[in-house]
Amino acid sequence: MMGFVSLLIFISLPSVLVTAAEPGSGHWCYESIQADGCPGPSKWTDEFKDCGGHKQSPINIDTKNVASDSNLKSFAFKGYDSSISTTIKNNGHSAEVALTAAITISDGGLENTYTAAQLHFHWGSSNSKGSEHTIDGKQYAMELHIVHALQDGSKAVLGFLYEESEHNNEKYDNLITAVKGISNINSNQSIANLKLQDLIPEEKDLTRYYRYEGSLTTPPCTENVIWTVFEEPILLGKEQIKAFYETLNFDAGTHKMENNFRPVQNLNERKVSYSRAGAILSLGKPLLISLAAVCLMITF
Repeated sequence: MMGFVSLLIFISLPSVLVTAAEPGSGHWCYESIQADGCPGPSKWTDEFKDCGGHKQSPINIDTKNVASDSNLKSFAFKGYDSSISTTIKNNGHSAEVALTAAITISDGGLENTYTAAQLHFHWGSSNSKGSEHTIDGKQYAMELHIVHALQDGSKAVLGFLYEESEHNNEKYDNLITAVKGISNINSNQSIANLKLQDLIPEEKDLTRYYRYEGSLTTPPCTENVIWTVFEEPILLGKEQIKAFYETLNFDAGTHKMENNFRPVQNLNERKVSYSRAGAILSLGKPLLISLAAVCLMITF
């Protein structure tokens, strides 16, 4: 059908939570519940030195300063159109969905084929903000990360932004129902017949994306991630977005899981690229109009 395509809390409990994308140790928090000496993002570097690196994520994408890159062509998405049976889990910092190794991505300017590991979400305490990446300073309602990895641990993460819609997104019905059943840490629910292609924008909207070198957005903040952030937002209904921050808890019910996003980090000397395919598409209509005008002039 298609071959396409575009992290947390440790509270005062005797357990240590780790990132889903890469194991870590030590305790840390998000700003929303830092307490009892648990460090928020501004203090992550006290224990996780990589969090103070020069290639940290997320970032603000300034569209006036991105460069078109002809190598950033369409992705090859294998298994995104396949139905899988999986689980969604409250891992103490997000809602995480396990993915099968049969799902991979390649092309899209990537030098290797990366295997899917998991996907998870970031959100706020309202429908107005919650994404990790921002575009021209705009923070979106939520953000989806689909994490792919190589055997050496390096990663390619696809980031998708969400906007609120007046109507529910029916393709998310099963997932949202499952989210409502994982209120407390380590609870999980089964999801049947999940297709990744149903969770992301349509194929025609997956050629427009931004690319940069970055890191995990949670400790240990390892700088081994190729980030792709897609331009086209995903639409979710008001109640669907609220299901995340009204249902889930960081722990056994004491703290609501709200604002589980890291603030944007300095870009430093890095460059952000934009897919050339998207640039061509955006110029297509004016170009056609100009050609039509020339034809009319010649005719008359």
